Amino acid sequence: MKHIIARLITLTTMGSLIVGCGSSGSSYSMLSTGQSFKQAKVNSKIDMLWMVDNSGSMSPLQTNLTNNFNAFISQFVTKGYDFHLAVTSSEAYLSGAFWDNNPAYSKFSDGVSTHTGVFDIIPGTSNLINTFVTNATLGASGSGDERAFSSIRSALNDSQNAGFVRSDSFLAMIILSDEDDFSDPTRPEYSWTMRGGVPDHDYNNPNLETVDSFVSYFDGVTGTTGATRRYSVSAITVDTPTCLSTYQPNSPTAIVGQRYMTIANETGGVIGSVCDSSYAPALTAIQSRILELGTQFYLNAPPVVSSIVVTVNDVVVPQDPNNGWSYNSDANSIMFHGTAIPPADANINVAFDPAKLYTAERPAC
Repeated sequence: MKHIIARLITLTTMGSLIVGCGSSGSSYSMLSTGQSFKQAKVNSKIDMLWMVDNSGSMSPLQTNLTNNFNAFISQFVTKGYDFHLAVTSSEAYLSGAFWDNNPAYSKFSDGVSTHTGVFDIIPGTSNLINTFVTNATLGASGSGDERAFSSIRSALNDSQNAGFVRSDSFLAMIILSDEDDFSDPTRPEYSWTMRGGVPDHDYNNPNLETVDSFVSYFDGVTGTTGATRRYSVSAITVDTPTCLSTYQPNSPTAIVGQRYMTIANETGGVIGSVCDSSYAPALTAIQSRILELGTQFYLNAPPVVSSIVVTVNDVVVPQDPNNGWSYNSDANSIMFHGTAIPPADANINVAFDPAKLYTAERPAC
C-alpha cells in the first residue's frame, strides 16, 4: 500500500499543491516529486566491436573464438536486441596520422582470404554466425607490434565505419590478444628494444598512452562517464603468470595483459584467459556482463532498497544477483542478471520509497 500512497502523493505534487499556512519558519514534509515510480522500455541497442589480434601466434586463439561464438551471441539474438557487431585487427592503428594512412587497416574486417562483404553485422544479417566467423578469422600475418587500444580508436574514428556507434546505444569492446597494448603514436612500427631475441615491453616509456587516456576517449565517444558510463571493455588475454608460463613456449613474445585487465576493471568488463581450452565460459560471461550493463535501469532518486519492487512485463522479478535484479548504488540503477535479463522492448516498472523526504517552508498567513 505504501507504493500506491507514494504514487498518489507524487501525482499531486506534479500538479498544484495546496498547503495550509502557519507561523513563519514552520515546515511540512512529503515524498519528493517523481521519485516513487518509474516506467520505461529497456534499452535494446548494443554496439559490439571485437579487436582480434592478427599477429603470428593468433590462429589457434581465433579458432577457439569462432568455434564458441554462439556462446557469445545467443542471448542477443533470442532476446531480440538491436545490435551492431564488427571486427577490427590489432594493426588498425597503422592507418593513423603517424603511419602510411592506408585506409584498409582501420576499416572493419569482412574477412581475409574469403570476404563476406558485410562489415557491420546486424540481427537481419544472413548466416550471421558464419559471417562473423569469416570476418574474425584474420589469420596470423598481421603486424607483430600489437596496439589494441589505438587500433580500436582508429576503427571508431574511421569514416568508413560511420554509423556503427549510435548515440543511444551501449558500446561493448572485446579484445582477444596474447600480448599487451603498447600504444605509442611516436614510436615507429617494430621499433622495440630487443632483449634475448624478443621485444622488451617498456611500461615506463613516457610516450606510452595511458589507460586512463583511452578511458577518457571512450567517455567522449559515448558521451558518458563514471558509474553511468554506457560502454565496457572486456578482454580474453594472458591473465596470470601461470597462464604465461604455460602459453609462452608456443608464443615467446606473449605477455600478461596488464593494461587490458586494468581497462576491463575500470569499465566493468570481463577478463577471460587465452589459456582456457574452450572460450565458451568466458564468452558467456562477457555476453552476460554486456547485457547487465546495457539494460541498467536508472532511477530518478536514491531508494530505500528494501522497498524496491521490480516488474518486467507485469511480472514481479526477485531480488537475486544470479537470476533477478540487484541495486547498483554507484549508478543509482537496477541491474538485471541471468534469466531475469529482459527481452528487447520489455516494459520495466520500478516502485520504491525514496530514501530522502522533501521538506519545504510552510508559508506565513
